Amino acid sequence: MLALSNCRILLLFLLIFILALSGADVPRPRGVPLFKASLYAPRADKTWVCLDNEKTIKQVQINDDYCDCADGSDEPGTSACANGHFNCANIGHRAEDITSSRVNDGICDCCDGSDEWADGAGKCQNICLELGRVEEEQRRQKAELHKHGNTKRSEMITRGKQMRAEREGRRKVLARRQSEQEAIKAEKEELKRNAETAEAGALEFYKEQQREKDAAEAEARRLQEDRETMRNEAEAAFVKYDVNKDGFVEVAELMVDITLDRDRNGIVTVEEAKYFIDERDRIDLESFYTLAWPRIKPIKMLAEGIFKPPIPEGDVEQVQYENREDHQSEPVEEREQYAYEDGQEHDGTEPEDIHDEVEEHDEELDADVGVGSVADASRSEIEYDPETKHLIDLANEARHAYSEAEQKVREIENEIKEIDQQSAKDYGPNEEFAALDGECFTYEDREYVYTFCPYERATQKQRSGGAETTLGRWDQWIDEGVKKYTKQKYAHGAACWNGPQRSTIVQFVCGLEHKITAVTEPNRCEYNYLFETPAVCDGNVSSEKPQRDEL
Repeated sequence: MLALSNCRILLLFLLIFILALSGADVPRPRGVPLFKASLYAPRADKTWVCLDNEKTIKQVQINDDYCDCADGSDEPGTSACANGHFNCANIGHRAEDITSSRVNDGICDCCDGSDEWADGAGKCQNICLELGRVEEEQRRQKAELHKHGNTKRSEMITRGKQMRAEREGRRKVLARRQSEQEAIKAEKEELKRNAETAEAGALEFYKEQQREKDAAEAEARRLQEDRETMRNEAEAAFVKYDVNKDGFVEVAELMVDITLDRDRNGIVTVEEAKYFIDERDRIDLESFYTLAWPRIKPIKMLAEGIFKPPIPEGDVEQVQYENREDHQSEPVEEREQYAYEDGQEHDGTEPEDIHDEVEEHDEELDADVGVGSVADASRSEIEYDPETKHLIDLANEARHAYSEAEQKVREIENEIKEIDQQSAKDYGPNEEFAALDGECFTYEDREYVYTFCPYERATQKQRSGGAETTLGRWDQWIDEGVKKYTKQKYAHGAACWNGPQRSTIVQFVCGLEHKITAVTEPNRCEYNYLFETPAVCDGNVSSEKPQRDEL
């Protein structure tokens, strides 16, 4: 390999020598490349025209350290023209042009040292042959890398095309299955509809039973609530009457309540008071609730205007007459007359049938609302006959079968959607990047762990722990032309504090393995990943310019 490099150098020297001989009769000013020597050939009148054809100067004004031409072409070997260029011959390495400002600036820009010619020679060593050998070795290594990488790239291409073919084949299979499963779903839906219709018809009878049951339970709850209300009212009245707080209501304690004056003579007699406590001298709470309160409550309701018995049609005019304004001043005794269903006027005493009515209602509560009756009613279950049970089972089976068919259709649709999304991704001109989809790679520096999942996302996480920060999600390839498939952009990452959303550029370079080799943040919230992969090892080896050597 070394002999091959030496041969190339000898051939280069031979070529330069031949070109030099061919142009030996053409004088070439310092800094002019060999292929432009003819442009600086002297004229018979010893004048020279600037390369932009804008000005004619004397031949001796070329490289006189004074810029005469606007394009700087008259000073190729000095730094007089800011827009001029100096050509480094760099025999044994690579010729290159540098700006004229770098001529005689004390820094060796040309590997042959020709740019630093002022104040004598020897300031810069001619290292072109050494650099040429180094660059040739680098080229050889890069060529070797691309050669082996290209082999792996070919494998990735084969794998990518195989994956695409598999997706397309799977897509066709799923399309057929989708049509079949849609037909099955439609059939199951029809069976479910028929089974539910038969079920609904059979259950209609039991629904009516359930409605009656619900109504009975509601009525039982209402009666229970009425009973509780009546009990609370009785207890409140008992506490009010029991002035001495001995746990009994006595005759004397009732006689102070003028509303219990049955004959409306202005006093409550002992006989009247005893009537309300069942002809006893005193009564406890339980007896008060069951015996006294059903008699007292109607009186209270009449006094408060809550309860008014129906008025017979024949007495309507009488009641209207009594309620006129000119009768409001009459004595209470004369106005307090009541009309009842028997058509008789009474002198203020309450009718016995009111007590009977209240007592009957209380007995109804006692009979209908027993201990635990509401709970027992709620626990009762409707028993279906065997035929109805069979129809219910058939409907449940039909619903289950339809649900399974519907689920299978959704699964097929989701898989087709996923395949279509993958097929829409740009995996390179030959599918070489397809094998990277679904893989993730990590890179650690002193502070963070970076993750790169091609075609998905780029993330960052502190090494000490904590949640991941999204640095961007897959967006697009961003280079153009032959370099299109060397850079990917990942956008719409997590927003920076008081800043934009994070984004990442991934630069792909040739390598024998898939790995992240560097992560930088050139701008706030903008990240650069350097990613090695055989996918870009296409055999093209780029050259790099040599470094500048200072004196």
